[in-house]
Amino acid sequence: MKKRYLLLFLLLLFYSLSSTAQKVGLVLSGGGAKGITHIGVIKALEENGIPIDYVAGTSMGAIVGSMYAMGLTPEEMMKIIKSDDFKYWLTGQDEPEYVAYFRNGDQKPEFMGVSFRFNPHDTVKVKSNILPTHIVPTHQLNYAFLALFSQATAISDKNFDRLFVPFRCVASDISEKVPVVFNKGSLGDAVRASMTFPLVFKPIVIDDRLLFDGGIYNNFPVDVMRKDFSPDIMIGSVVAKNPEKPTEDNLILQIENMVMSQTDYVIPKEEGFMFRFDLRNFNMFDFAKADQLYQMGYDSALQKIELIKSAISRRISEEELNKKRQDFRNEFPELKFQKVYIDGIDSLQKLYVEREFHTGNEVFDLNSFKKSYFNLLSDNQISEITPIAVYNKTSGFFDLHLKVKTEDHLKVTMGANISSMASNQAYIGFSYQNLKEYAQTAYLDAQFGRMYNALGLGVRMDAAAKTDFYVKFGFVTHKFDYFEGSSLFYNDNRISYFNQQETYGKLSIGFPLTKKGRIEFGLGGGYLTDHYFQNKSLITSGVKNDQSNYLLGSVFINAESNTLNRPNYATSGSYYAASLQLAGGNHNEQLYYPTERKLEGQELWLQFLGKYDRYVTLSKKVSLGTYGELAISNRKLLPNYTATVIQAPAFRPTLHSTTIFNEGYSANQYAAFGLKPIYNFSDQLHFRTEAYCFVPYKTIYRLSDESAAYSKSFSNIEFISEAAVVLSFRKATLSAFLNYYSAGASHWNVGFNVGILLFNKKFLQ
Repeated sequence: MKKRYLLLFLLLLFYSLSSTAQKVGLVLSGGGAKGITHIGVIKALEENGIPIDYVAGTSMGAIVGSMYAMGLTPEEMMKIIKSDDFKYWLTGQDEPEYVAYFRNGDQKPEFMGVSFRFNPHDTVKVKSNILPTHIVPTHQLNYAFLALFSQATAISDKNFDRLFVPFRCVASDISEKVPVVFNKGSLGDAVRASMTFPLVFKPIVIDDRLLFDGGIYNNFPVDVMRKDFSPDIMIGSVVAKNPEKPTEDNLILQIENMVMSQTDYVIPKEEGFMFRFDLRNFNMFDFAKADQLYQMGYDSALQKIELIKSAISRRISEEELNKKRQDFRNEFPELKFQKVYIDGIDSLQKLYVEREFHTGNEVFDLNSFKKSYFNLLSDNQISEITPIAVYNKTSGFFDLHLKVKTEDHLKVTMGANISSMASNQAYIGFSYQNLKEYAQTAYLDAQFGRMYNALGLGVRMDAAAKTDFYVKFGFVTHKFDYFEGSSLFYNDNRISYFNQQETYGKLSIGFPLTKKGRIEFGLGGGYLTDHYFQNKSLITSGVKNDQSNYLLGSVFINAESNTLNRPNYATSGSYYAASLQLAGGNHNEQLYYPTERKLEGQELWLQFLGKYDRYVTLSKKVSLGTYGELAISNRKLLPNYTATVIQAPAFRPTLHSTTIFNEGYSANQYAAFGLKPIYNFSDQLHFRTEAYCFVPYKTIYRLSDESAAYSKSFSNIEFISEAAVVLSFRKATLSAFLNYYSAGASHWNVGFNVGILLFNKKFLQ
């Protein structure tokens, strides 16, 4: 009997002690990258056995708090924040290995546009991307929050009190002008809403409420912690402050003052402790300084740790904490999917999407989902996919719900290039896309300029199936005018050295070639005309120029892979291309020099062109580009030297070299290679040098009667070098350059270029 009373007494004593044990609440402010200091604070508290029973946060505080609440250690949180994945989530950049280049249309020199959407009620919705509603694309965040939070949402049954640590976060309803506190639902959606800073990220809609960053109305949710959890002691970590008085030249401060309400960053002394930090040398986007911020939080917490220990007698060892954490995470269901539900598009469009994703009862994992997800987003027809993973207790797998948005039907895009040379260009393009069982795109575009004028139109149809393929037809008519001289600015009265006019059409079918590439099989036909002066001294308006005409057909195989980060002045990624073409047809010449005569002939030849362009990172600031080209053609020499070098494959590795004709870098067979050391001051600004060596197998040279002949093998080598300072924008670039050509009339050239410069491919490219 005595033993029973003793046992009962011990149980009552244990219950009494446990019921009065101190409960600790951790409150984390918003503040962008500066919120990484929160992780250092958590690490110091854990090492010293200070329990964290509840956590509440806003914005970056919600991100850190949610990761802790779902059972991640400080080390695991830091690993995520320092990862390439986190960089992609934060910037919206595409991961090169997940870009389905096969699905991308041909690049166009565009950087702004207006789109039109037609709906069944015969109304038109106009949308402009000149002033976008948000800076960071959403597709990476949509994927990241599904991957990171779906299992925690499942194990908690959407109840945030059932997480490893009970959790709250705050978002803002700008329509009602009130904060919104999340205690249940999708953990990923709650955190996404809490961190959605206006203009940077796209807002999220939850329960018909458009939600933004919680810092707008409550950037330090002490009141939420007090109301929902009533902890005995609160510990606050503050990395934010109320906006300073705005100035006329500081847009960020102006926006902050417009959208952010005043927050009381205080925990009364009788309720707990506060951590504040000297963050004058950090800004909200300094994620590259993660280690410094983490250490600052850790060191600051250690300075107050004895004071905290004296107020909090309860302890939890790291061993016990890690066991509880591991027990919690062991209950996570495996993130595998079985059923797919698609919303937001019609039945025929669903067929297109379903072909990409798994259907029926086939089970697939996160990596398989990721490939399919980014495959579709690489498509010109799909603008956004919002994935939601809902745990199915019956099957033991997740059901995948996809809300799909298609691109607007009609797009009008514009671009321009301003240069000190002859390559001032304007671009306008029209495209119409329609997604049904197949993706269909039609386009019409035009370029206007002193050096280049073009009109192109075409159609493309994509089929998403087990074996993806597309069929496309393109028609191009364009004209290149090449000028002689080294003037910094060209006058309108200059006469071009020669011009090339091409009108051609190509029909091709394409298939994916690995994740990053595609292969095309096709045929084409075109009419090409070259106008030129064989004797440059005759370049005046009163003298007729010579003319060569070519009526050609071709069959070809093209293979191409492209992950370059920019079409002009790339600094990362790679580009590989190879084409094999059998071409032939008739040619005729109307020549006036040295005597007037007409010539005709037929030809058939085989041509191979290969190109390699790759960038590797050597250090945080330095990268190196490597470049190579190979051309092999058995085309015979044409009736005169000038016609021959014009039609021969040309080596043009730099932006400037694409705008001029330098006969010293044309040959029917050549190899070329180059190196491009690059120093990156930032993601936008870099300095680059480029050096290339051009090695023709046999140089084409001019005989005294203006005919062409081959030199001895490998008898000549030419060089190109260039140095440039480049400021890159989202799509366009601003550059100032100095270059040198070992061959040609103008060895040294200096100039600048602003915009984006891309030409349609020539018929034989």
